[in-house]
Amino acid sequence: MSSEMRSLQVCAAVIVEHGKILITKRPDHKPHGGRWEFPGGKLDANETVEQALIRELQEELDISIEVREHLQTVSHSYDWGQVEIMAFLCSRLSGNIRHLEVSDHAWVIPADLFNYDILEADRPILETLNSRFA
Repeated sequence: MSSEMRSLQVCAAVIVEHGKILITKRPDHKPHGGRWEFPGGKLDANETVEQALIRELQEELDISIEVREHLQTVSHSYDWGQVEIMAFLCSRLSGNIRHLEVSDHAWVIPADLFNYDILEADRPILETLNSRFA
């Protein structure tokens, strides 16, 4: 491991429809491939969290969203460095989900999220969702 750890700031969309929450599966060729997470991604330079979420969901899933409220911010240390995830409750405005930059997606009731191989950094969000929407 290098002496200089990376720090990454990302945003995540928590979309709830009909009591189920959207999660996506990372493509096998990407880091943490085959693991589940909330859709989202890195912020570009001079981009707000809201702008990043709208752009990422369009790029990854071909859907338009509305960012509603900040849900939680999570910090997690991986072996490569630190990640900070800013999770926001969002609503889908339009579009049918297409797998443009993900390998799969699932709509899951909060209690069943624990049955998926979710990235460690996203796990604290599961607890919040389970208590809020269960």
